[in-house]
Amino acid sequence: MSEPIYIGVVTVVCLLAVYYLRLKCLYVLFIDAFIQNTALPFIYTSFGASRGLVASLLVSKEILLSILFLWCIYVWKKEVRRPWPKPVVILFLFTCYCTIRVGISLASGDDPTQCFRKLRLICLPLLFLTVAITAAYTQPEFAKKFLRQMTYLLVALALIGILMWILPPSDFWVSHANIATYGIEIKGDEPFQYEEAEGIMHTSSGREEFLLLAPFRAFGTFGDPLAMGFALSSPVLLLAFVYRKRWFTGPLLLILAVALFATFDRSAWIFVFVVCAFILYRRRRYKWLLALALAPVIALLTIPPVAEFAQYETRDLSWSHPEPEGHAGSIVYLYQRGFTDPRNLLGKGMRTEVEIMGESGYGWLLEHFGMPAFLLWVWFLISIYRHLKLRDSGPDQIPLLSEALIVATFVVMHFSYYPFSFIGWIPIWYVFGLSVACPRVRMAAPGRSIESAAGVPQKLLPEAGGYTDENFGGAPQPS
Repeated sequence: MSEPIYIGVVTVVCLLAVYYLRLKCLYVLFIDAFIQNTALPFIYTSFGASRGLVASLLVSKEILLSILFLWCIYVWKKEVRRPWPKPVVILFLFTCYCTIRVGISLASGDDPTQCFRKLRLICLPLLFLTVAITAAYTQPEFAKKFLRQMTYLLVALALIGILMWILPPSDFWVSHANIATYGIEIKGDEPFQYEEAEGIMHTSSGREEFLLLAPFRAFGTFGDPLAMGFALSSPVLLLAFVYRKRWFTGPLLLILAVALFATFDRSAWIFVFVVCAFILYRRRRYKWLLALALAPVIALLTIPPVAEFAQYETRDLSWSHPEPEGHAGSIVYLYQRGFTDPRNLLGKGMRTEVEIMGESGYGWLLEHFGMPAFLLWVWFLISIYRHLKLRDSGPDQIPLLSEALIVATFVVMHFSYYPFSFIGWIPIWYVFGLSVACPRVRMAAPGRSIESAAGVPQKLLPEAGGYTDENFGGAPQPS
């Protein structure tokens, strides 16, 4: 059977799934995304599945998400009948501009494969956020339940990731689930992105300082330690700051912490650190904040591998002689030359042969899409942060967590374009969507400032039974 026929079958199955399951398709979407990058190499290597079948299954999550997105647009127009929140409108403008820029690049002769890949990356935040907001407005109880179930699912996958990091023999990946062959032959990636002799991604190879622990970084069912690191960030933070502490919370956090450490994903570590610091500061837990700040300092002073790791990552940090290689050099180059380079006014297009600031997400936007994309993205981050500050957010609720996530997003965008990652950022965008849908804080009296809801118990989401205009500060509407 040829590849177009397989893709047609997958599309029909996705259409039927959305028709019958509606928002419950989120279960299918999340599980597909979280296991695909290991399951597909396994069936391709061990069972000899055809290229057409594997390639069609590879894009199944994009097809399902696109159909679910269109269905959510229809549901919003039919049931909610309100303007979209301002951050969604700004993100829509960002996506439209980048789509036009991709079209111009395609017409100019850029590689269609690169154009498609970047279009896919750029569209993902809008699709995720739209689906999550629609779920929170139309089925708030389901949305809240799914958030908890997603957290426990990721804990289970973290445990599996730890076992897959420790137990498999050295030739397991190349012999049974060759991610390198799968990526080169099915996804069309360049060979330099993989360690072909080991059958894994280049980013999965072991850190020299930590080879005593394992020859490679943990990537579990996610297929990539960077995706696994960010996917595990949200359940860590939800269990630490949102959900009520129970006897099993500690063990679950321990599993997540070990798995997150085993990814050796410094960006995910920084992401979690920034979120924790922000929340502790907002809650005025200054003793805990001081302990959090001292933890990396003590680790750098007492654990030689950690100190060597940090030194390696910052050795290219030089303002006088910036070398845009690695994260540090790209950040310096971005602020010293990136914004003033006239070539970045409208971007160079989708070509990837020379990426001066490839290790910076803001640099990536500037290089490929130009200054308008950068400005629209920053405008979106500022807009959603301000929007969340007006949400009903007690000390144990997710709008405060989402404010911290926005600050951390601004930080990690300096390292790479992680927020456009399909797998790693699905849980984070889902949290954003639920937070945007929370009710506004209530005005105590005309002419008085908005009071904080920190001391008043509030619902995580509006009550089930229909949309209310209180989400935008107005009067309730009938279901």
